[in-house]
This record gives sequence, structure tokens and C-alpha cells, in this order.
Amino acid sequence: MGEYPVRCYSTGGRQTRTGEDYGQIFDHFSTVYEYANGAKFVASTRHQQGCSSLFVDTVSGTEGTATLMKYQIEGKNPWKGARRRANMHQLEHDAMYKALRNGEVINNGDYMANSSMMGIIARMSAYTGKTLTWEQAMNSKEDLSPEKYDMTMSLPEPKVATPGVTPFV
Repeated sequence: MGEYPVRCYSTGGRQTRTGEDYGQIFDHFSTVYEYANGAKFVASTRHQQGCSSLFVDTVSGTEGTATLMKYQIEGKNPWKGARRRANMHQLEHDAMYKALRNGEVINNGDYMANSSMMGIIARMSAYTGKTLTWEQAMNSKEDLSPEKYDMTMSLPEPKVATPGVTPFV
């Protein structure tokens, strides 16, 4: 998209991974990211055995909808691309090794940080049940780190989030 979303709202929960061995994480999420230009990006995922392993990313704008995993755009300017056969991880490695051989550095730090933040804001929104802006998430005071780093201590188990009850901090 060339920019980060201005806000997002998510839903999620725990239906099948509820045992102590799974910790406090949700086993399904669905998120809508909204952009300043009016585009909306919908992402959903689930980690539930016995279910279809479907992964869908859809971007909707004022003139059409792109279904990313189908390489397809429907709307004012329809387009259908050929399904890529290259492995994205292999392409990343190819680019990295090419740069190293040429004495160059690929710096995707900003892109990677913002992409990670999109996952973080989605989790925050699903866990709290709140629509959150990018600025709210970036200014959050949430701290998930342990009080101290010590390989011999056991960490307290966080509580399972309850949307609408778990506060946004």
C-alpha cells in the first residue's frame, strides 16, 4: 500500500486451542485495516485442526477489489495474473546473496517494523475489542517483557484476553 493503515478493528477468540499447553493466545483472528485513501485491507487467519487451511487477503478500494492470493483485481480495471511459482523465501535469499556479493546492503528495517506493527495492532484490537488508530498503537504503554531476564526463573502466565473487558494500555 505504500503507507501504514490509519486504524484497524479486529475480532478473534479461542475455540479449540484452550488447554494450558496453548497459553493465552487466540486461535483465530479477523482484521480490517483502513487506509487514509479509503482502501480497506481484510486479513483473516485461524489455527484450528480439522478446518480448511484457507488464507485470504483482500484489499478493497473505491474502484475495485484485489484478492491478493488469487492474483486478481475485480472492478474498474480488472486484472488476472498468473500464479507465482517462485517461493517468496527463496526470492528473499536470492536478493540478499546478490546484494552481499555486490557489496550492497538491503535495508528493509522500516518496512519490517511497520509490517510487524500491523500484526501487533491487530492483536491489540482483537484482545481489547477496540477500534485502534495507528497512533494509539504506536503510543501504547503495553509492556509484554518480563520484569527481568533470568534463565532460571519461571514467568507468570498472562491472563486470557476478554474483548470488551481487557483494557487497552
